[in-house]
Amino acid sequence: MLLSGFRPSYERVGQPCRNFNILATAAVLDPYDGREKFVLSNFTAGGTGNLIFIDPASGEGESFRLPGDEGAWGLVNWNDEKLVVGTCPQYAYLHVFDLKTRTWAEPLRAPEEKYFWDLTIASDGNVYGGSWPGCSLYRYDPRTHTLERMGRVSDHPNDMYSRPIYGGLPGYVFVAGGYETLFLKAFHIASGTFRDFGKPGYTVREATAEFVCIEKDGDLQFYDSATFEPLADAEGLRKKLSVRAIELPNGQSCRIVRLPSGRLAGVRGQEYFVLDRPDDKPVLRRIPTDAPPTRIHTLAADEAGRIWGSCGFGQTIFRYDPADGSSWNSSSVCNAGGEVYGLQFYGGKLFMSAYVGGDHIVYDPKQPWDQLGNVNPRSLTPVRPDYIRPQGRTVLGPDGGIWTGWSAKYGTYGGALSRIDPHTLTVESWPDPLENGQQVAGLTADGKYVYVTTNGGASGLPYKEDRCWFGVWAPGEGAVYRHSFAADEKTGAAVVAHGGKVWVRAGNRIAVFDPSAMRFTGEIETEEACGWMVAADHRTVAAFCGSRLLLIDTDEERAIARLELPGDVQAAAAAPNGDLYFAVESILYRLPSGYTTVRQD
Repeated sequence: MLLSGFRPSYERVGQPCRNFNILATAAVLDPYDGREKFVLSNFTAGGTGNLIFIDPASGEGESFRLPGDEGAWGLVNWNDEKLVVGTCPQYAYLHVFDLKTRTWAEPLRAPEEKYFWDLTIASDGNVYGGSWPGCSLYRYDPRTHTLERMGRVSDHPNDMYSRPIYGGLPGYVFVAGGYETLFLKAFHIASGTFRDFGKPGYTVREATAEFVCIEKDGDLQFYDSATFEPLADAEGLRKKLSVRAIELPNGQSCRIVRLPSGRLAGVRGQEYFVLDRPDDKPVLRRIPTDAPPTRIHTLAADEAGRIWGSCGFGQTIFRYDPADGSSWNSSSVCNAGGEVYGLQFYGGKLFMSAYVGGDHIVYDPKQPWDQLGNVNPRSLTPVRPDYIRPQGRTVLGPDGGIWTGWSAKYGTYGGALSRIDPHTLTVESWPDPLENGQQVAGLTADGKYVYVTTNGGASGLPYKEDRCWFGVWAPGEGAVYRHSFAADEKTGAAVVAHGGKVWVRAGNRIAVFDPSAMRFTGEIETEEACGWMVAADHRTVAAFCGSRLLLIDTDEERAIARLELPGDVQAAAAAPNGDLYFAVESILYRLPSGYTTVRQD
């Protein structure tokens, strides 16, 4: 009999995951008080974003919440009168902040879009922005507060991104994008037409009356500003480029903006810096406002019962200690932006995998933090450039290796497996483990095998409607079993090996795989697709399906209890004492141990 509303019930722990995620910066001479300000656009995963004003002279900060959406890549200062903000990831709002009155204008929205990307001010005094998924160019007139779509930039239907853009050449706006194809276009403002420019895959770095400079992976190409014809003497022209970045003590390049006083300012993760000259050594200072609660992306428990997690965007991790209720939030765990997907403890160390740089990372909580020096946490050999997103998360394999499932680079379908040797910290990888051209969507393991699910997801491309797959991977041997599901049975991250079986999300059901027989032996209907599954006690799987928790008896292969939750769950972990932790957006909840005694009812 399926029991609903069983006790004990869950309890709210709090919001221990807090961080900044600065997507854009600007410099203003603030008409409100006549002082220069360094402005940061902060993305709040699972909440509402904000603008942060830092006074470089005093080090004090102010925060202004956006009228809507989680944050903004697009931020420009319009004549020290208004800040124009283009948001993501839900609504593609265009917000305008009046600097003198500290008020927001009525929000505008780009219909059928989710993202505004970066914004630029063109020679006509208007603000232009790119979009996703419509791959369009939009124009905002700050004088009339009107928004207009100028057209789709690419003719290719699977190109969804128009970014980045540049408006520094009189009469034109340059737009790059893709990602099934790559393009670079010049939009002629007077005629409202697009034309190909430069080389696909490049972006415009800078334009002057003499040249337009485009860049890709450090390669610079120069074109005549009037004729758009290629120019020679690249070395001489290179010396005329403006300084856009400085070097941090670890050798990493960091973008800067020039303040009205001529000083330079930049952001690195949770810190900012201000320099008098480009060759000064940056001194990183914590951003001087409170970090907001942010969406929890992944959860794990360590041997001591402390709960660790990653933020949904911003490349930080957190720790919550149930013993005293304390929490801690990290600085950036690696040099690339994005977020941590995989969390796996082994030998007292935390092994992580992160998007967007295809990073493998190891952190020892008992040692001092020194990420800037790549000491602790330490970045290991990445799988980039071919693979960038650890969609399948990270697990401990039967061979003692740390295994991760990956999705391919932007504009490419496909995936890979990787393995870290936790003793030598060497990394191996295997492209396309099930030979089906799909990303690895989920990963689990038992004492003999690693189990893989794949699907049609990709970065920068529409979901590919192919049959999803499940596979069994034997370390040292490769794939020993493959199974394709029906067309409507999508797989994902919800897969767990427990009780001698493997429990696999397949559409709105859980398919049960028996490794000893190498076949699927049963199924459990779930009504909604599962977002995550966790091994609970010795014979229970906790399956989070939408806003409902199902407890599954692994011996009887059936759901024995159901609990309604406060929202959709995409991250959960079981502590050593049996407590079950799960997250809904930024809130961490606990289901105390004893919940599996419902079998006795």
